[in-house]
Amino acid sequence: MWENFQEQKGLTLVEILVSIVLLAIISTALLGFFTQSALFSNKNEQKLGTMATAQKYINLVEDLPKEKFLSFNLSTEVSLTEDQIRNLFDPPLAKSNYNISAKIAIKPNTENLIQFTIIVEDPKDSNNKSITYTYIRK
Repeated sequence: MWENFQEQKGLTLVEILVSIVLLAIISTALLGFFTQSALFSNKNEQKLGTMATAQKYINLVEDLPKEKFLSFNLSTEVSLTEDQIRNLFDPPLAKSNYNISAKIAIKPNTENLIQFTIIVEDPKDSNNKSITYTYIRK
């Protein structure tokens, strides 16, 4: 009877338990990696949202007639609220999901250029903020 056990080829219970423990240790390490990867991906998606919104406003502002900016006193820096920015356009732009503000100024030594700064902030995450600059010829 002992010879029958010697001839059998297979895995013992101890070998199976050791392999399960090793698999659990490796899986736990990889789970942490995938969790961090998902958090990083979500954070980047939110940042790209604010950047895309800022770029959209910059593109729209660059196409505006320059007369729209001449109504502001540009000898000093002028801050605009979201409603003032939206009302620059005909028809006014729809309200976005972000807090949007802007600054308009003529910087020294740039008499022909108006500096337009758009600030887009995620209301859910104050660390998620995008500031984009452009110059508009007047």
